[in-house]
Amino acid sequence: MDILRVALLCTFFFFAQVWSLPTNCVLSKDLMEDSYRFLNTTGGLFPSQCLEEKVAIHFPQNAFYSENTDQVTGVEKAVYQTLENIDALFENSSDPEFDQWDEQKWINFRGLIYKQTVKSKCIMRNSEEAQDFPSREASLRVYFETLSSTLKEKDFSYCAWEIVRNEILRTLKFILDDTTLFKSSKS
Repeated sequence: MDILRVALLCTFFFFAQVWSLPTNCVLSKDLMEDSYRFLNTTGGLFPSQCLEEKVAIHFPQNAFYSENTDQVTGVEKAVYQTLENIDALFENSSDPEFDQWDEQKWINFRGLIYKQTVKSKCIMRNSEEAQDFPSREASLRVYFETLSSTLKEKDFSYCAWEIVRNEILRTLKFILDDTTLFKSSKS
């Protein structure tokens, strides 16, 4: 009987400890940097043969801008939404031809984007009200619809993929430069 009590108490204390651990809901700067690095090294510099096909795509800088600490939740949600949009963009498109891109780096990039969306999904459940998030989300929706349209209109050509890759690199770089979003964390 005493062994049963000890076993039950140990079980109780174990679950009490596990359930009381705080959840870590932060964006990982390390994963973001790795994503940027893999996408950047997937291909080379922007190809000169694609310069004529390059289209002007308005970058939604306002989606990542914050004037004060009250807007941090909106920015975090915008970054999460960006990661989801990147994942969805590539999920809904055929992969590029890998004769000029490093396929393994592309796979690593895609895996890291997915990993970040899974690890930081809790950001969208953050109870803090982000009153400005709908406008941020609308800007991002237009941006990613434009990227998707570019791929489709250019028939998923090599140059279309380079245009999109260049835009995603610019987006990730902008997010990384706003280091106040990131807490020191290891993946």
